[in-house]
Amino acid sequence: MTKEASVEDIRERAAIDRSTRFPVMFFFTSAAAWLLVATLLGFLSALKLRVPTLGEALPFWLEPFVSNQLMGYGRLMPAHMLALVYGWAIQAGLGVLIWLIARLSRSEVRYPVLITVAGHIWNLAVALGVATVIFGFGRSIPWLDFHKSLWPMFAIAYILIAVWIIPMFRNRRSSSIYISELYLLGAAVWFPWIFFTANLLINKGSAPTIGAGAGAWYVTNLIYFFMVPIALAVAYYIVPKIVGRPLYSYPVAFAAFWGLAFLSGWTGFARYMGGPFPAWMSAIGGTAALLIVIAIAVSLLNIHMTLRGSIKLTNYSPALRFTMAGMGMLGLYAILSAIGSTFWFGKYLQFTHFIVGLDTLAVYGFFSMTLFGAIYFIVPRIAGAEWPSSKKISRHFLLSAYGIGTLVACMLVGGIAQGGDLQRWNIPFGVSYTNAGAYIIGRTIAWLLILVSNLWFFWQLLMIFIGKGRKSSGPTLLNTEPGKAESAEAAASMATSHH
Repeated sequence: MTKEASVEDIRERAAIDRSTRFPVMFFFTSAAAWLLVATLLGFLSALKLRVPTLGEALPFWLEPFVSNQLMGYGRLMPAHMLALVYGWAIQAGLGVLIWLIARLSRSEVRYPVLITVAGHIWNLAVALGVATVIFGFGRSIPWLDFHKSLWPMFAIAYILIAVWIIPMFRNRRSSSIYISELYLLGAAVWFPWIFFTANLLINKGSAPTIGAGAGAWYVTNLIYFFMVPIALAVAYYIVPKIVGRPLYSYPVAFAAFWGLAFLSGWTGFARYMGGPFPAWMSAIGGTAALLIVIAIAVSLLNIHMTLRGSIKLTNYSPALRFTMAGMGMLGLYAILSAIGSTFWFGKYLQFTHFIVGLDTLAVYGFFSMTLFGAIYFIVPRIAGAEWPSSKKISRHFLLSAYGIGTLVACMLVGGIAQGGDLQRWNIPFGVSYTNAGAYIIGRTIAWLLILVSNLWFFWQLLMIFIGKGRKSSGPTLLNTEPGKAESAEAAASMATSHH
């Protein structure tokens, strides 16, 4: 068990939490609002695939504002991914990053207002990016579809936010570096590198093949250099905190970090195997994806060994339940990404629903589920209020897990079926679309479930943001009445004694 915190430690943590409250809550609420927009667009894009005449069936009073062209899948789907990646994922990731760095380095945030202003600039860039895609000014490059004039706005906003993380890390109290700090610092530094590199290559007038390759490289590197490090940093922080014991092996965690740092930059080009690139580029990308499985597997085993003997706490701690679900999805993503990067499977799957499902598993699967866990852990500490309803948290988890599971299964299986049809020379292209129709129905229903779950999440977060959170003593735990237990471990002990 961890030792009791001293009065000075408690006061110091409270001061740090106060300094992070405004910017972190701003990023969390902004991200949650964009998540609703993203899931609505995801639902509409999936519905559009199944009902191509969706835009034609609108009421007459909506026709001047929403044309069938604006409701096209080619615009709804890119806008959905932009809102999901830049509106939700990166903003929520920045909120978690700021709070964790402040806590681990034991440093207060010095310029919260400036960070919040930069957050407004980021939100404006996201809104303009989604609008440019919806109105036909996109670039048709996955995750970089926004108009080319907007990328400097994203870059400036990010620099104004992340630049303050470096001084906080340099001024840390301890000379040693926590593994979570290392992952967070890596994510903070790696993102601008991949973002600048991809946009410069695409916007400087390079050949279209270079732009396509840079886009694929950017997608996989955003996952492995930003989303994976932040997700693992959250798990390495939350799991030991909740179970009350140190990380099982720090040397293993550091080795996995450097393995990820070395291998991630080589991924991406496997998505265009057989395309107009040298064969060695796809071969190296596939090999790197295979080796990354080892680094992630080692990390997940390390987390599992830390949790060993305390798995029952996932029945009571919302943060732990979401985090461990996210870690399970991370392992699944690494395996499926490696399989899709091999020539034996990739050549059948690279232009199918499989790739969309894989990307969704990354953004809304392991990354979002882990961030939900972090937000459920962080918000009560910075807001001074608890979540209003544990039942809504349970529903959020169940619908999110069921929705993402259904969505990914439909996309992956549908992609495999679609790829098999595309490889048969005597079958028209339309047949592959028809055969994938049932999986598209599942995809539509899954996004509807996810939309409902996120409405509950946003409502609870909004209640805390406006000061309507639960003020009674005791954390909001699953399967436990508010105030009945001071921790997940206490709730588990009470349940055991009753039996």
